[in-house]
Amino acid sequence: MDDRIETKEPMPSLIGLITNPALQFERMKRRPAVALPMFIVFVLSVLSAYLYISKDFPDTYTYFGMIIFLWEFLKTGIYLFVSALILWLIATIGGGKTNFVTMFSLASFVGFAKIIGDVINNTVYRFANVPEGTSFTSLHDVFSAVEPYKSILGVFDIFMVWALVLAAEGLQKAGGASKRASWIAVAVLFILKFLFACFFGLFAALFEDIF
Repeated sequence: MDDRIETKEPMPSLIGLITNPALQFERMKRRPAVALPMFIVFVLSVLSAYLYISKDFPDTYTYFGMIIFLWEFLKTGIYLFVSALILWLIATIGGGKTNFVTMFSLASFVGFAKIIGDVINNTVYRFANVPEGTSFTSLHDVFSAVEPYKSILGVFDIFMVWALVLAAEGLQKAGGASKRASWIAVAVLFILKFLFACFFGLFAALFEDIF
């Protein structure tokens, strides 16, 4: 009679993402966690939206408030799906052998890192007397700058950088992609975000000049 007890592989945890991300990505490769991380990201996204709109619209249970919450829920779902698809493509092109479920798990973990920054910024905005759009986690308001430079400085956000580093590490550990391919892909994503911020800043500056 075989008395050995079969133990399951431990699943990655969001708390462990802060203390030991490499270990979480190794666990993710063997047993990806999807439901709980995705649910937490959804909750934090709605919380972030609530903190933001409740300052100007205290009665967030109005029709307008519910529309915003539903949009935030839908937007987060689309973001996770598209992010997982991009990560899967990067891992595959980079020589990794993975699947969409694992990359969806990675997208949820990376999204968790990013949404923390949003919650922090919107919490301070909700309870402190600060202007709308103030960022406390980036260089957006560190320097006295006007558009388009203000939007460009906003790209350098500590939680955004953390999320990109986690994505590069996760592509290697969980996705099996090469180190070179992972970092090149993350660098390209950062450059695209930088260019988008430039265009947005130029548009904002033009809008300010007109009005």
